Amino acid sequence: MLCLALMLVSMTDGFAQAGGSGKAGELIDSFFDLRMELTSMEDTDQIIGAIDSFWENNSSQIRGLGQQEQLVMEAFCVMERYNYLYQLPGQDKVQHEELGKIRAKMEEFRGNKDNGEFSKYFLCTQADVTSCYMGYSVADVMKYGKSLKPLYESAVEKDPSFSYGLTNLAQYNFWAPGIAGGSKQKAIEYCKRAYDAASTTSQKFFAGIFYSQMLYETGKKDQCSQIMKQVQQLQPQSLYVRKILDANSQGMSLFEYNKKNSKLSKE
Repeated sequence: MLCLALMLVSMTDGFAQAGGSGKAGELIDSFFDLRMELTSMEDTDQIIGAIDSFWENNSSQIRGLGQQEQLVMEAFCVMERYNYLYQLPGQDKVQHEELGKIRAKMEEFRGNKDNGEFSKYFLCTQADVTSCYMGYSVADVMKYGKSLKPLYESAVEKDPSFSYGLTNLAQYNFWAPGIAGGSKQKAIEYCKRAYDAASTTSQKFFAGIFYSQMLYETGKKDQCSQIMKQVQQLQPQSLYVRKILDANSQGMSLFEYNKKNSKLSKE
């Protein structure tokens, strides 16, 4: 019975090695499809309702996953709610607390284990949650910032064609100063790899957005425009895409737009 139990644990934690297969992989792909669809919704209540409905409609499947996989799905939902709520009156502190809770859960789960024992999605999502959480404080940026790169790099090492991980590693390299391992050249290389590796419509959508904006940053505005046209065809009603195109028309990339709107810009 002990051997059988260990086999079942190994099968469940196959996700940790493969990085998202079977039901976990299907749920993650479904959630990213939802993320793409949310960019076409204007009403915040409708958006939050759609995120909550995803969790409710898939709750039995999520409960059937291993703890690592459940934490990944929970983190995705928390971060997506944060994306649409943190700028609303009274939500700033609330969303920071929610990020802190899921971050603490993930930290407790991983303990002192090596990155090799976790899936590419767990590693990448842990870094994402930390990145969002530390965005409220320069002190936290200094405290946690250096922990992100090893997580993203380990995720990509597990799967060199991991589009989501490559996109986030690219963003780290774009934003981080050279002393912290950042590199604008590596950023665009990772973005291109992410775009080339994207295997679903939603992966192509998000990877295309970030790759196009990297091209914009390097002065390749014609190539940026071509990719943004392809991205827009994937989700024609996307308000997010329209906002990016508007920023580009004003001489700003998505990164510059985000920087201007960041609460930490002055600091």
